[in-house]
Amino acid sequence: MILIYIFIFIFGLCIGSFINALVYRLYEEMPIAKARSICPKCKHQLRWQDNIPLISFIFLRGQCHFCREKISWQYPLIELATGALFVLASYFVFLSSSSSYYFIILLLYYFITLSFLITIFLFDLKHSLIPDKISLPAIVVVLIFQIFFWLGGEMPMGLGLKNLSFVAISAIIGGSWFALQYFLSKGKWVGGGDIRLGILMGIVLPWPHILTALFLSYIVGALVALPLLIFKKKTMKSEIPFGVFLVPTTLIVMFWGEKIVNWYLNIF
Repeated sequence: MILIYIFIFIFGLCIGSFINALVYRLYEEMPIAKARSICPKCKHQLRWQDNIPLISFIFLRGQCHFCREKISWQYPLIELATGALFVLASYFVFLSSSSSYYFIILLLYYFITLSFLITIFLFDLKHSLIPDKISLPAIVVVLIFQIFFWLGGEMPMGLGLKNLSFVAISAIIGGSWFALQYFLSKGKWVGGGDIRLGILMGIVLPWPHILTALFLSYIVGALVALPLLIFKKKTMKSEIPFGVFLVPTTLIVMFWGEKIVNWYLNIF
């Protein structure tokens, strides 16, 4: 079992490396598949040994082989985060899946969903933007998976998918919540990408877990924003990408949504 987790972790590192490249190439409007990787500082084409996930960063001591400029910590951190999340998802799938057939489908579902969410997080963090090229395919793919799970009668991690109406309700709530803010503020509070992300959250987190994720996102956002305001790193007029908070809370509820809801209900 340990060897399986190691393999999944290495696979996650590779996907994390791809996500780093994907975000850079989408923003720079570069070909995704054909172009060779380059250093973002000196634009030199990288050698194959400079592209080994995590290992290259360590052996290069965080510097480009050619120009010696520092490599952003974003690259190893995203790779590590993706690898760790893949292992975590695999652990939950091992516990929840009742058949080898659904085991493979569930793994595929979580790997793809996590990859979409991490890509959205990184893009919004770096560029304060959630492009439709990421969010719209994510909505379609995750919805197809949810329909498949409903038809098959086995739901991912017990998130309450008893009927497709649960998904529809959550998607409407997630999208409408941000659409209302968008129109009331004329796009000043949230962007159009947040509306699509809200819909995606609703599809990933069927009713009532979408409410848990939205509630947590504002708590996390406040905990991060208040110190920035206190130490004058940001002002009330500063733009803070909200997807940076929405994605982590979506991940938390994906894995521990039932426990969070039960804990809350037991308090009252």
